[in-house]
Amino acid sequence: MLTQLIYTKKMRDYIKREIIRVLIEVYDLSEAEDIVEIQKTSSKHVTSDYYTNIAMKLAKTLGEKPLLIAEKIVSSIITDTNYKVWVAKPGYINFTLHQSQKNNVVLEIIKSEDLLAGVKTSEARNIIVEFVSANPTGPLHVGHGRGAIYGNIISKYLEIQGHKVHKEYYVNDFGNQINKLVISVFSRIDGTIAHGSSDLYEGDYINDISKKIQQFIKNEGWDISIKKILENNEHSKKLEACKKVIVSSILENIRDSLSKLGIIFDNWFSESMLFENNLVDNIIARLRETGKTIKKDGALMFNDDEPRVLIKSNGEFTYFASDLAYHDRKMKKFDKVINIWGADHHGYVKRIYKGLESLGHDVGKLDIHLIQFANLYRGKKKVSMSTRKGEFVELDTLLQEIGIDAINYFYLMRSKDQHLDFDLEVAVSSNKNNPVYYIQYAHARIEKILSQVPEYNKYEFDYDNLTKKQEGDLVDKLINFSDTCKKSIINLKPQIMTNYLYDLSQLFHGYYANERIIKDDMNYSQVYLLVAIQKVIKCGLETINIEAPRKM
Repeated sequence: MLTQLIYTKKMRDYIKREIIRVLIEVYDLSEAEDIVEIQKTSSKHVTSDYYTNIAMKLAKTLGEKPLLIAEKIVSSIITDTNYKVWVAKPGYINFTLHQSQKNNVVLEIIKSEDLLAGVKTSEARNIIVEFVSANPTGPLHVGHGRGAIYGNIISKYLEIQGHKVHKEYYVNDFGNQINKLVISVFSRIDGTIAHGSSDLYEGDYINDISKKIQQFIKNEGWDISIKKILENNEHSKKLEACKKVIVSSILENIRDSLSKLGIIFDNWFSESMLFENNLVDNIIARLRETGKTIKKDGALMFNDDEPRVLIKSNGEFTYFASDLAYHDRKMKKFDKVINIWGADHHGYVKRIYKGLESLGHDVGKLDIHLIQFANLYRGKKKVSMSTRKGEFVELDTLLQEIGIDAINYFYLMRSKDQHLDFDLEVAVSSNKNNPVYYIQYAHARIEKILSQVPEYNKYEFDYDNLTKKQEGDLVDKLINFSDTCKKSIINLKPQIMTNYLYDLSQLFHGYYANERIIKDDMNYSQVYLLVAIQKVIKCGLETINIEAPRKM
Protein backbone atom coordinates (compact mmCIF):
# COMPACT_ATOMS: atom_id res chain seq x y z
CA MET A 1 0.00 0.00 0.00
CA LEU A 2 1.21 3.52 -0.71
CA THR A 3 2.35 5.71 2.13
CA GLN A 4 1.20 9.30 2.39
CA LEU A 5 4.66 10.51 1.39
CA ILE A 6 4.53 9.15 -2.16
CA TYR A 7 5.01 12.17 -4.42
CA THR A 8 2.02 13.26 -6.46
CA LYS A 9 3.83 12.86 -9.79
CA LYS A 10 4.33 9.16 -8.98
CA MET A 11 0.65 8.59 -8.32
CA ARG A 12 -0.14 8.38 -12.01
CA ASP A 13 2.51 5.69 -12.44
CA TYR A 14 1.20 3.81 -9.43
CA ILE A 15 -2.38 3.92 -10.74
CA LYS A 16 -1.23 2.73 -14.16
CA ARG A 17 0.66 -0.21 -12.66
CA GLU A 18 -2.39 -1.15 -10.62
CA ILE A 19 -4.66 -1.12 -13.71
CA ILE A 20 -2.11 -3.23 -15.62
CA ARG A 21 -1.94 -5.74 -12.74
CA VAL A 22 -5.72 -6.12 -12.73
CA LEU A 23 -5.94 -6.55 -16.52
CA ILE A 24 -3.32 -9.29 -16.46
CA GLU A 25 -4.95 -11.10 -13.52
CA VAL A 26 -8.60 -10.72 -14.59
CA TYR A 27 -8.36 -10.78 -18.40
CA ASP A 28 -4.92 -12.33 -18.97
CA LEU A 29 -3.90 -9.40 -21.18
CA SER A 30 -0.14 -9.65 -21.66
CA GLU A 31 -0.07 -6.48 -23.78
CA ALA A 32 -1.80 -4.39 -21.08
CA GLU A 33 1.23 -2.17 -20.48
CA ASP A 34 1.12 -0.90 -24.07
CA ILE A 35 -2.54 0.13 -24.06
CA VAL A 36 -3.20 1.61 -20.61
CA GLU A 37 -3.18 5.42 -20.46
CA ILE A 38 -3.86 7.47 -17.34
CA GLN A 39 -4.95 11.00 -18.25
CA LYS A 40 -5.11 14.14 -16.14
CA THR A 41 -8.69 15.32 -15.84
CA SER A 42 -9.08 18.76 -17.43
CA SER A 43 -12.81 19.42 -17.06
CA LYS A 44 -13.79 21.62 -14.12
CA HIS A 45 -17.11 19.79 -13.95
CA VAL A 46 -15.51 16.43 -13.10
CA THR A 47 -14.34 15.86 -9.53
CA SER A 48 -11.66 13.28 -10.37
CA ASP A 49 -7.96 14.02 -10.75
CA TYR A 50 -7.11 11.22 -13.19
CA TYR A 51 -9.08 8.91 -15.45
CA THR A 52 -8.59 6.08 -17.90
CA ASN A 53 -10.71 5.03 -20.88
CA ILE A 54 -9.23 1.52 -20.97
CA ALA A 55 -12.67 -0.08 -20.62
CA MET A 56 -13.86 1.54 -23.86
CA LYS A 57 -10.64 0.51 -25.60
CA LEU A 58 -11.12 -3.14 -24.65
CA ALA A 59 -14.88 -3.44 -25.19
CA LYS A 60 -14.64 -4.81 -28.74
CA THR A 61 -11.71 -7.10 -27.99
CA LEU A 62 -13.30 -8.58 -24.86
CA GLY A 63 -16.85 -8.61 -26.19
CA GLU A 64 -18.20 -6.90 -23.07
CA LYS A 65 -19.84 -3.57 -22.39
CA PRO A 66 -17.39 -0.87 -21.25
CA LEU A 67 -19.33 -0.23 -18.03
CA LEU A 68 -19.09 -3.89 -17.04
CA ILE A 69 -15.35 -4.01 -17.80
CA ALA A 70 -14.78 -0.85 -15.76
CA GLU A 71 -16.71 -2.23 -12.77
CA LYS A 72 -14.74 -5.50 -12.89
CA ILE A 73 -11.45 -3.58 -12.92
CA VAL A 74 -12.49 -1.32 -10.04
CA SER A 75 -13.67 -4.27 -7.92
CA SER A 76 -10.21 -5.83 -8.23
CA ILE A 77 -8.18 -2.68 -7.48
CA ILE A 78 -6.50 -2.70 -4.07
CA THR A 79 -8.15 0.07 -2.05
CA ASP A 80 -5.92 2.86 -0.80
CA THR A 81 -6.44 5.76 1.59
CA ASN A 82 -4.60 8.06 -0.81
CA TYR A 83 -7.36 8.02 -3.40
CA LYS A 84 -10.82 6.78 -4.20
CA VAL A 85 -11.78 5.12 -7.47
CA TRP A 86 -15.17 5.19 -9.15
CA VAL A 87 -16.85 4.48 -12.48
CA ALA A 88 -18.74 6.92 -14.71
CA LYS A 89 -20.76 6.16 -17.86
CA PRO A 90 -20.06 4.93 -20.44
CA GLY A 91 -17.08 3.26 -18.74
CA TYR A 92 -14.58 5.82 -17.49
CA ILE A 93 -12.58 4.82 -14.42
CA ASN A 94 -11.93 7.90 -12.29
CA PHE A 95 -9.41 8.45 -9.52
CA THR A 96 -9.77 11.21 -6.95
CA LEU A 97 -6.72 11.81 -4.76
CA HIS A 98 -7.06 12.70 -1.09
CA GLN A 99 -6.16 16.36 -0.58
CA SER A 100 -3.28 15.57 1.77
CA GLN A 101 -1.86 13.29 -0.93
CA LYS A 102 -2.11 16.05 -3.54
CA ASN A 103 -0.43 18.47 -1.14
CA ASN A 104 2.75 16.43 -1.62
CA VAL A 105 3.32 18.44 -4.80
CA VAL A 106 4.37 21.43 -2.68
CA LEU A 107 7.45 19.66 -1.32
CA GLU A 108 7.99 17.93 -4.64
CA ILE A 109 8.36 21.31 -6.34
CA ILE A 110 10.48 22.85 -3.59
CA LYS A 111 12.91 19.90 -3.54
CA SER A 112 13.11 19.55 -7.33
CA GLU A 113 16.48 20.41 -8.85
CA ASP A 114 14.95 20.75 -12.31
CA LEU A 115 11.25 21.42 -12.80
CA LEU A 116 11.72 20.94 -16.54
CA ALA A 117 13.22 17.46 -16.32
CA GLY A 118 10.04 15.96 -17.77
CA VAL A 119 10.56 17.61 -21.16
CA LYS A 120 14.09 16.34 -21.77
CA THR A 121 14.57 14.16 -24.82
CA SER A 122 16.68 11.02 -25.13
CA GLU A 123 17.00 11.56 -28.89
CA ALA A 124 18.75 14.88 -29.39
CA ARG A 125 18.67 16.17 -32.95
CA ASN A 126 20.49 18.81 -34.95
CA ILE A 127 17.79 21.40 -35.77
CA ILE A 128 17.89 24.62 -37.76
CA VAL A 129 15.29 27.30 -37.05
CA GLU A 130 15.01 30.07 -39.63
CA PHE A 131 12.94 33.05 -38.53
CA VAL A 132 12.40 36.78 -38.96
CA SER A 133 14.24 36.87 -42.34
CA ALA A 134 12.60 40.19 -43.15
CA ASN A 135 13.79 41.69 -46.43
CA PRO A 136 16.70 44.08 -45.68
CA THR A 137 14.72 47.00 -47.11
CA GLY A 138 14.09 48.83 -43.86
CA PRO A 139 14.16 48.65 -40.06
CA LEU A 140 12.26 45.93 -38.23
CA HIS A 141 8.83 47.17 -37.19
CA VAL A 142 6.18 45.88 -34.81
CA GLY A 143 4.75 43.68 -37.58
CA HIS A 144 7.97 41.65 -37.58
CA GLY A 145 7.97 41.29 -33.81
CA ARG A 146 5.65 38.32 -33.46
CA GLY A 147 7.68 36.02 -35.69
CA ALA A 148 10.91 37.21 -34.06
CA ILE A 149 9.78 36.51 -30.50
CA TYR A 150 8.02 33.24 -31.38
CA GLY A 151 11.03 31.94 -33.31
CA ASN A 152 13.39 32.82 -30.48
CA ILE A 153 11.24 31.12 -27.85
CA ILE A 154 10.62 27.89 -29.75
CA SER A 155 14.38 27.75 -30.37
CA LYS A 156 14.80 28.00 -26.61
CA TYR A 157 12.15 25.33 -26.09
CA LEU A 158 14.05 22.97 -28.39
CA GLU A 159 17.27 23.67 -26.49
CA ILE A 160 15.50 23.02 -23.17
CA GLN A 161 14.48 19.64 -24.58
CA GLY A 162 18.15 18.93 -25.28
CA HIS A 163 18.36 19.45 -29.03
CA LYS A 164 21.24 21.24 -30.74
CA VAL A 165 19.66 24.33 -32.27
CA HIS A 166 21.09 26.50 -35.03
CA LYS A 167 19.29 29.85 -35.47
CA GLU A 168 19.56 31.37 -38.93
CA TYR A 169 18.44 34.59 -40.60
CA TYR A 170 17.96 34.28 -44.36
CA VAL A 171 18.98 37.57 -45.96
CA ASN A 172 17.04 38.29 -49.17
CA ASP A 173 19.75 40.49 -50.69
CA PHE A 174 19.11 39.53 -54.30
CA GLY A 175 16.36 40.52 -56.71
CA ASN A 176 13.85 43.24 -57.46
CA GLN A 177 13.18 44.40 -53.89
CA ILE A 178 16.85 45.20 -53.35
CA ASN A 179 17.07 46.94 -56.72
CA LYS A 180 14.05 49.05 -55.74
CA LEU A 181 15.70 49.89 -52.43
CA VAL A 182 18.85 51.07 -54.23
CA ILE A 183 16.80 53.29 -56.55
CA SER A 184 14.92 54.66 -53.53
CA VAL A 185 18.19 55.65 -51.88
CA PHE A 186 19.70 57.09 -55.05
CA SER A 187 16.55 59.14 -55.72
CA ARG A 188 17.15 61.00 -52.46
CA ILE A 189 20.54 62.05 -53.79
CA ASP A 190 19.34 62.91 -57.31
CA GLY A 191 15.68 63.82 -57.57
CA THR A 192 15.59 63.10 -61.30
CA ILE A 193 16.08 59.38 -60.64
CA ALA A 194 12.72 57.56 -60.76
CA HIS A 195 11.02 60.96 -60.68
CA GLY A 196 7.30 60.68 -59.99
CA SER A 197 7.48 56.98 -59.09
CA SER A 198 5.04 55.99 -56.33
CA ASP A 199 6.53 52.54 -55.80
CA LEU A 200 9.68 53.47 -53.88
CA TYR A 201 10.60 52.95 -50.23
CA GLU A 202 9.89 55.93 -48.06
CA GLY A 203 10.76 56.95 -44.53
CA ASP A 204 13.52 58.85 -42.77
CA TYR A 205 15.83 55.84 -42.80
CA ILE A 206 16.17 56.22 -46.61
CA ASN A 207 17.54 59.75 -46.06
CA ASP A 208 20.03 58.43 -43.50
CA ILE A 209 21.30 55.76 -45.88
CA SER A 210 21.57 58.22 -48.78
CA LYS A 211 23.93 60.31 -46.65
CA LYS A 212 26.06 57.20 -46.01
CA ILE A 213 26.23 56.50 -49.74
CA GLN A 214 27.32 60.07 -50.48
CA GLN A 215 30.05 59.76 -47.86
CA PHE A 216 31.06 56.35 -49.22
CA ILE A 217 31.40 57.72 -52.78
CA LYS A 218 33.43 60.64 -51.45
CA ASN A 219 35.73 58.32 -49.50
CA GLU A 220 36.22 56.13 -52.58
CA GLY A 221 37.19 59.21 -54.62
CA TRP A 222 34.72 58.48 -57.43
CA ASP A 223 34.31 61.44 -59.74
CA ILE A 224 30.99 60.32 -61.20
CA SER A 225 27.34 61.14 -60.73
CA ILE A 226 25.01 58.79 -58.85
CA LYS A 227 22.83 58.59 -61.96
CA LYS A 228 25.68 57.25 -64.11
CA ILE A 229 26.53 54.62 -61.47
CA LEU A 230 22.94 53.41 -61.67
CA GLU A 231 22.44 53.53 -65.42
CA ASN A 232 25.86 52.79 -66.98
CA ASN A 233 26.85 49.10 -67.16
CA GLU A 234 30.57 49.95 -67.13
CA HIS A 235 30.10 51.06 -63.53
CA SER A 236 28.44 47.80 -62.40
CA LYS A 237 31.15 47.15 -59.79
CA LYS A 238 30.54 50.58 -58.29
CA LEU A 239 26.80 49.87 -58.23
CA GLU A 240 27.38 46.55 -56.47
CA ALA A 241 29.62 48.27 -53.94
CA CYS A 242 26.89 50.84 -53.22
CA LYS A 243 24.31 48.09 -52.94
CA LYS A 244 26.44 46.31 -50.32
CA VAL A 245 26.74 49.50 -48.29
CA ILE A 246 22.98 50.02 -48.40
CA VAL A 247 22.11 46.43 -47.43
CA SER A 248 24.83 46.32 -44.76
CA SER A 249 23.50 49.52 -43.24
CA ILE A 250 20.00 48.07 -42.89
CA LEU A 251 21.29 44.71 -41.65
CA GLU A 252 23.34 46.47 -38.99
CA ASN A 253 20.18 48.18 -37.80
CA ILE A 254 18.26 44.87 -37.83
CA ARG A 255 21.00 43.07 -35.89
CA ASP A 256 21.05 45.81 -33.30
CA SER A 257 17.27 45.73 -32.87
CA LEU A 258 17.21 41.96 -32.45
CA SER A 259 20.14 42.03 -30.05
CA LYS A 260 18.24 44.41 -27.77
CA LEU A 261 15.47 41.80 -27.67
CA GLY A 262 17.95 39.11 -26.71
CA ILE A 263 17.75 37.49 -30.16
CA ILE A 264 21.16 36.38 -31.44
CA PHE A 265 21.48 34.38 -34.66
CA ASP A 266 24.17 31.76 -35.20
CA ASN A 267 24.32 32.65 -38.88
CA TRP A 268 23.12 35.25 -41.37
CA PHE A 269 22.90 33.49 -44.72
CA SER A 270 22.78 35.69 -47.82
CA GLU A 271 20.65 34.75 -50.80
CA SER A 272 23.34 36.19 -53.07
CA MET A 273 25.69 33.40 -51.91
CA LEU A 274 23.39 30.86 -53.56
CA PHE A 275 24.11 32.48 -56.93
CA GLU A 276 27.79 33.15 -56.31
CA ASN A 277 28.32 29.47 -55.46
CA ASN A 278 26.14 28.25 -58.36
CA LEU A 279 23.75 26.49 -55.96
CA VAL A 280 20.69 27.77 -57.83
CA ASP A 281 22.07 26.59 -61.17
CA ASN A 282 22.71 23.17 -59.64
CA ILE A 283 19.11 22.94 -58.41
CA ILE A 284 17.76 23.82 -61.84
CA ALA A 285 20.00 21.17 -63.41
CA ARG A 286 18.78 18.51 -60.95
CA LEU A 287 15.14 19.37 -61.63
CA ARG A 288 15.77 19.14 -65.37
CA GLU A 289 17.38 15.72 -64.94
CA THR A 290 14.35 14.40 -63.09
CA GLY A 291 11.96 15.74 -65.74
CA LYS A 292 10.38 18.25 -63.36
CA THR A 293 10.76 21.27 -65.66
CA ILE A 294 8.87 22.45 -68.71
CA LYS A 295 9.20 25.44 -71.02
CA LYS A 296 6.24 27.78 -71.36
CA ASP A 297 6.13 31.18 -73.07
CA GLY A 298 9.93 31.40 -72.89
CA ALA A 299 10.02 30.73 -69.14
CA LEU A 300 11.33 27.63 -67.35
CA MET A 301 8.61 26.20 -65.10
CA PHE A 302 8.52 23.67 -62.28
CA ASN A 303 6.25 20.97 -63.71
CA ASP A 304 3.42 20.36 -61.26
CA ASP A 305 -0.39 20.46 -61.10
CA GLU A 306 0.13 24.21 -60.95
CA PRO A 307 3.37 24.94 -62.85
CA ARG A 308 5.55 27.55 -61.13
CA VAL A 309 8.14 29.80 -62.74
CA LEU A 310 11.77 29.03 -61.94
CA ILE A 311 13.40 31.27 -64.57
CA LYS A 312 11.45 34.09 -66.19
CA SER A 313 11.45 34.63 -69.95
CA ASN A 314 13.93 37.51 -69.45
CA GLY A 315 16.40 35.15 -67.72
CA GLU A 316 15.75 36.30 -64.15
CA PHE A 317 15.51 33.66 -61.43
CA THR A 318 12.42 33.67 -59.22
CA TYR A 319 12.37 33.45 -55.43
CA PHE A 320 11.11 29.89 -55.81
CA ALA A 321 14.35 28.84 -57.51
CA SER A 322 16.60 30.38 -54.87
CA ASP A 323 14.37 29.16 -52.01
CA LEU A 324 14.69 25.59 -53.28
CA ALA A 325 18.46 25.95 -53.36
CA TYR A 326 18.46 27.40 -49.83
CA HIS A 327 16.25 24.62 -48.46
CA ASP A 328 18.25 21.96 -50.29
CA ARG A 329 21.30 23.15 -48.37
CA LYS A 330 19.47 23.05 -45.04
CA MET A 331 17.87 19.65 -45.61
CA LYS A 332 21.31 18.14 -46.27
CA LYS A 333 22.92 19.57 -43.15
CA PHE A 334 20.25 19.18 -40.46
CA ASP A 335 18.04 16.48 -38.96
CA LYS A 336 15.08 18.83 -38.83
CA VAL A 337 14.36 22.12 -40.61
CA ILE A 338 11.93 24.63 -39.09
CA ASN A 339 10.77 27.78 -40.87
CA ILE A 340 8.85 30.58 -39.17
CA TRP A 341 6.89 32.40 -41.87
CA GLY A 342 4.11 34.96 -41.95
CA ALA A 343 0.59 33.71 -42.66
CA ASP A 344 0.72 35.47 -46.04
CA HIS A 345 3.07 32.65 -47.19
CA HIS A 346 0.29 30.08 -46.87
CA GLY A 347 0.04 29.47 -50.61
CA TYR A 348 3.81 29.05 -50.86
CA VAL A 349 4.10 26.12 -48.43
CA LYS A 350 2.81 23.38 -50.73
CA ARG A 351 5.11 24.62 -53.51
CA ILE A 352 8.22 24.27 -51.33
CA TYR A 353 7.23 20.80 -50.16
CA LYS A 354 6.61 19.66 -53.75
CA GLY A 355 9.91 21.12 -54.95
CA LEU A 356 11.95 19.48 -52.19
CA GLU A 357 10.19 16.17 -52.74
CA SER A 358 11.18 16.35 -56.41
CA LEU A 359 14.78 16.86 -55.32
CA GLY A 360 14.64 13.61 -53.35
CA HIS A 361 14.33 15.02 -49.84
CA ASP A 362 12.35 13.54 -46.97
CA VAL A 363 9.88 16.43 -46.53
CA GLY A 364 8.93 15.03 -43.13
CA LYS A 365 12.07 16.79 -41.90
CA LEU A 366 10.59 20.19 -42.83
CA ASP A 367 8.21 21.91 -40.44
CA ILE A 368 6.77 25.28 -41.50
CA HIS A 369 5.11 27.41 -38.82
CA LEU A 370 2.81 30.11 -40.18
CA ILE A 371 2.36 33.10 -37.88
CA GLN A 372 -0.83 35.11 -38.07
CA PHE A 373 -0.55 38.89 -38.14
CA ALA A 374 -0.29 40.95 -34.98
CA ASN A 375 -2.27 44.17 -34.77
CA LEU A 376 -1.14 46.77 -32.29
CA TYR A 377 -3.38 49.50 -30.97
CA ARG A 378 -2.80 52.64 -29.00
CA GLY A 379 -6.17 52.85 -27.33
CA LYS A 380 -8.61 52.52 -30.22
CA LYS A 381 -6.14 53.65 -32.88
CA LYS A 382 -4.45 50.93 -34.93
CA VAL A 383 -0.67 51.24 -35.37
CA SER A 384 0.50 51.14 -39.01
CA MET A 385 3.12 48.61 -40.17
CA SER A 386 3.97 49.52 -43.79
CA THR A 387 7.68 49.47 -44.61
CA ARG A 388 7.11 50.64 -48.19
CA LYS A 389 5.22 53.78 -47.15
CA GLY A 390 7.56 54.46 -44.25
CA GLU A 391 4.58 54.50 -41.90
CA PHE A 392 5.47 52.12 -39.10
CA VAL A 393 6.57 51.87 -35.48
CA GLU A 394 10.03 50.36 -35.21
CA LEU A 395 10.65 47.46 -32.83
CA ASP A 396 13.19 49.67 -31.09
CA THR A 397 10.45 52.20 -30.36
CA LEU A 398 8.16 49.47 -29.05
CA LEU A 399 10.95 48.22 -26.80
CA GLN A 400 11.49 51.69 -25.35
CA GLU A 401 7.78 52.14 -24.79
CA ILE A 402 6.69 48.86 -23.16
CA GLY A 403 9.91 46.98 -22.30
CA ILE A 404 11.23 43.58 -23.27
CA ASP A 405 9.12 41.58 -20.78
CA ALA A 406 5.86 42.95 -22.16
CA ILE A 407 7.05 42.40 -25.73
CA ASN A 408 7.78 38.74 -25.02
CA TYR A 409 4.50 38.12 -23.23
CA PHE A 410 2.12 39.93 -25.56
CA TYR A 411 3.57 38.41 -28.73
CA LEU A 412 3.34 34.92 -27.17
CA MET A 413 -0.03 35.06 -25.40
CA ARG A 414 -2.05 33.70 -28.33
CA SER A 415 -1.59 30.67 -30.55
CA LYS A 416 0.41 31.37 -33.70
CA ASP A 417 -2.71 30.35 -35.63
CA GLN A 418 -4.76 33.19 -34.13
CA HIS A 419 -4.73 36.84 -35.05
CA LEU A 420 -3.24 38.88 -32.24
CA ASP A 421 -4.52 42.26 -31.09
CA PHE A 422 -2.99 44.01 -28.14
CA ASP A 423 -3.17 47.51 -26.78
CA LEU A 424 0.06 49.37 -26.03
CA GLU A 425 -1.73 51.31 -23.29
CA VAL A 426 -2.56 48.05 -21.52
CA ALA A 427 1.03 46.84 -21.92
CA VAL A 428 2.39 49.75 -19.88
CA SER A 429 -0.33 49.75 -17.21
CA SER A 430 0.35 48.64 -13.63
CA ASN A 431 -2.81 46.72 -12.81
CA LYS A 432 -4.46 43.35 -13.34
CA ASN A 433 -5.46 44.32 -16.89
CA ASN A 434 -1.79 43.96 -17.78
CA PRO A 435 -1.04 40.21 -17.54
CA VAL A 436 2.73 40.74 -17.41
CA TYR A 437 2.46 43.08 -14.44
CA TYR A 438 -0.06 40.76 -12.79
CA ILE A 439 2.24 37.71 -12.99
CA GLN A 440 5.41 39.55 -12.01
CA TYR A 441 3.61 41.21 -9.11
CA ALA A 442 2.60 37.76 -7.82
CA HIS A 443 6.27 36.76 -7.73
CA ALA A 444 7.32 40.01 -6.03
CA ARG A 445 4.42 39.88 -3.56
CA ILE A 446 5.43 36.38 -2.45
CA GLU A 447 9.03 37.56 -2.08
CA LYS A 448 7.88 40.27 0.31
CA ILE A 449 5.96 37.73 2.41
CA LEU A 450 8.90 35.32 2.51
CA SER A 451 11.24 38.09 3.63
CA GLN A 452 9.22 38.20 6.86
CA VAL A 453 9.71 34.47 7.55
CA PRO A 454 13.32 33.81 6.51
CA GLU A 455 13.60 30.66 8.66
CA TYR A 456 10.33 29.02 7.64
CA ASN A 457 12.17 25.80 6.72
CA LYS A 458 12.90 25.13 10.39
CA TYR A 459 9.28 24.07 10.60
CA GLU A 460 7.94 20.91 8.97
CA PHE A 461 5.46 20.94 6.15
CA ASP A 462 2.18 19.38 7.33
CA TYR A 463 0.40 17.59 4.49
CA ASP A 464 -2.91 17.82 6.35
CA ASN A 465 -2.72 21.54 7.00
CA LEU A 466 -3.78 22.89 3.59
CA THR A 467 -7.50 22.24 3.64
CA LYS A 468 -9.15 25.42 2.38
CA LYS A 469 -10.74 25.48 -1.07
CA GLN A 470 -8.41 28.18 -2.41
CA GLU A 471 -5.42 26.18 -1.18
CA GLY A 472 -6.78 23.11 -2.93
CA ASP A 473 -7.22 25.11 -6.13
CA LEU A 474 -3.63 26.34 -5.93
CA VAL A 475 -2.34 22.82 -5.28
CA ASP A 476 -4.29 21.49 -8.26
CA LYS A 477 -2.75 24.21 -10.41
CA LEU A 478 0.75 23.33 -9.19
CA ILE A 479 0.11 19.68 -10.02
CA ASN A 480 -0.71 20.77 -13.58
CA PHE A 481 2.65 22.51 -14.06
CA SER A 482 4.43 19.37 -15.22
CA ASP A 483 1.80 18.66 -17.88
CA THR A 484 1.77 22.33 -18.85
CA CYS A 485 5.52 22.22 -19.49
CA LYS A 486 5.16 19.15 -21.67
CA LYS A 487 2.27 20.57 -23.67
CA SER A 488 3.95 23.95 -24.06
CA ILE A 489 7.64 23.12 -24.47
CA ILE A 490 7.49 19.78 -26.29
CA ASN A 491 4.66 20.89 -28.60
CA LEU A 492 6.21 24.36 -29.12
CA LYS A 493 3.13 26.22 -27.87
CA PRO A 494 4.32 29.10 -25.64
CA GLN A 495 0.75 30.44 -25.25
CA ILE A 496 0.00 27.44 -23.00
CA MET A 497 2.71 28.67 -20.61
CA THR A 498 1.56 32.31 -20.65
CA ASN A 499 -2.03 31.27 -19.92
CA TYR A 500 -0.95 28.94 -17.12
CA LEU A 501 1.14 31.62 -15.41
CA TYR A 502 -1.71 34.11 -15.58
CA ASP A 503 -4.19 31.61 -14.13
CA LEU A 504 -1.81 30.62 -11.32
CA SER A 505 -1.16 34.28 -10.48
CA GLN A 506 -4.88 35.00 -10.47
CA LEU A 507 -5.44 32.15 -7.98
CA PHE A 508 -2.62 33.43 -5.80
CA HIS A 509 -3.82 37.06 -5.76
CA GLY A 510 -7.30 35.86 -4.79
CA TYR A 511 -5.84 33.72 -2.01
CA TYR A 512 -3.69 36.59 -0.77
CA ALA A 513 -6.73 38.88 -0.61
CA ASN A 514 -8.62 36.42 1.58
CA GLU A 515 -5.91 34.83 3.69
CA ARG A 516 -3.58 36.45 6.16
CA ILE A 517 -0.31 34.54 5.99
CA ILE A 518 1.80 36.44 8.52
CA LYS A 519 0.12 36.05 11.91
CA ASP A 520 0.84 34.98 15.47
CA ASP A 521 -0.33 31.39 14.98
CA MET A 522 1.55 30.80 11.75
CA ASN A 523 0.53 27.96 9.47
CA TYR A 524 3.92 27.22 7.95
CA SER A 525 2.37 24.88 5.40
CA GLN A 526 0.90 28.01 3.82
CA VAL A 527 4.38 29.50 3.61
CA TYR A 528 5.65 26.34 1.91
CA LEU A 529 2.77 26.65 -0.53
CA LEU A 530 3.84 30.19 -1.42
CA VAL A 531 7.45 29.06 -1.89
CA ALA A 532 6.30 26.44 -4.40
CA ILE A 533 4.07 28.94 -6.24
CA GLN A 534 6.92 31.42 -6.52
CA LYS A 535 9.34 28.77 -7.79
CA VAL A 536 6.89 27.68 -10.50
CA ILE A 537 6.21 31.28 -11.57
CA LYS A 538 9.93 31.98 -11.82
CA CYS A 539 10.58 28.79 -13.79
CA GLY A 540 7.69 29.46 -16.15
CA LEU A 541 8.71 33.06 -16.77
CA GLU A 542 12.28 32.01 -17.51
CA THR A 543 11.06 29.68 -20.27
CA ILE A 544 9.55 32.67 -22.10
CA ASN A 545 12.46 35.07 -21.38
CA ILE A 546 10.60 37.22 -18.85
CA GLU A 547 12.18 38.48 -15.62
CA ALA A 548 10.80 37.37 -12.26
CA PRO A 549 11.37 40.51 -10.14
CA ARG A 550 11.83 40.27 -6.40
CA LYS A 551 10.54 43.78 -5.85
CA MET A 552 8.05 46.01 -7.70
